[in-house]
Amino acid sequence: MAVIILLTGSTSYAMDTVSDRYVSFALQGELSPAAELFLSVDTETAPLSTLELATRFHLRFELQEEDLSPATGNLFADAVVMAYRRYWTKSLMGAMTSPEADLYLEQSLGEAISEFWPADAPGSSATVFSTVGERLRQQGFHYLDTPAPPFRDLFLWREEEKQRYSVRLTDRTQKVSVTFISDLYSLGWKHFATLGLVSTTGWVDDDRLYCIGWAYDRESENFEVSYLKHEGRHLADFQYFQGLSSTELEYRAKLTELAFASSSQARLLDDFTRKSAATPGSPHGYANYRVTRDLYQELHGRDLPESTNPWLGSTGRKLNLAARELLRRNTEQLMAEP
Repeated sequence: MAVIILLTGSTSYAMDTVSDRYVSFALQGELSPAAELFLSVDTETAPLSTLELATRFHLRFELQEEDLSPATGNLFADAVVMAYRRYWTKSLMGAMTSPEADLYLEQSLGEAISEFWPADAPGSSATVFSTVGERLRQQGFHYLDTPAPPFRDLFLWREEEKQRYSVRLTDRTQKVSVTFISDLYSLGWKHFATLGLVSTTGWVDDDRLYCIGWAYDRESENFEVSYLKHEGRHLADFQYFQGLSSTELEYRAKLTELAFASSSQARLLDDFTRKSAATPGSPHGYANYRVTRDLYQELHGRDLPESTNPWLGSTGRKLNLAARELLRRNTEQLMAEP
């Protein structure tokens, strides 16, 4: 079975308490508290970006009047994407919970298949997803359907470009092949839930890397560190440490970013801190929690403070070295395990 690890990044947006709290609700897969959050906003003083976010949330998730069609030009592909978006909406707003929501998605996809290819009407959930994928590929689309807790995820695109890189990690050089994807019609549940503030920017599928083309400037440190080195660490760990949990894989990849980051250090620290969650059910959030907790302890010998910016004066070479040391110790621990 293929091992698929999704890489999440932030779209640039005006940071404020309301936006941050909204993103936190969304990434935990629970948007019902957002309604009360936006009701508390002072419309006289709130930034325009916050008011726009509130309006979009109201239209998409409360009124549910937004047009969910991705306008692919293909009616079957449109139906598939809309089925996922309705499933995400119902799940995010608490109208359905698993397994009811999963069954709803399977039935919606089965109805789409039956409408366009009655002879292919699926008889089980396994054949629903495989049939959808086969038909989408026949229509000229590339497709990824994968579990991405707490929901099932969908990525749909048309164009691809392949490149090869040699990536230096802290302990080895990793050869990687990257497929840059473009002309996207579905960017996954995180992009949908956060109204575009956060998105999956790439993933690793066994020994293949995928990158959403618009997410990175290929000449930037962001691409070099937060994509190539992050995903390169995943590939290396797949080879040397089989069976690692998603949280452990993300923990090691995020430490690898901080081991090499220079101009992007402050952004990474802020991003990991704001998106940390002490909940093991969220691999990215829990990995962020572990990274920031362990890194602060390594640098300062005490617990990470919660009320102030903990990273003032913590950047520079000492941060790189602390991240490398944590990664080294983690590697030794994994190697010692039976």
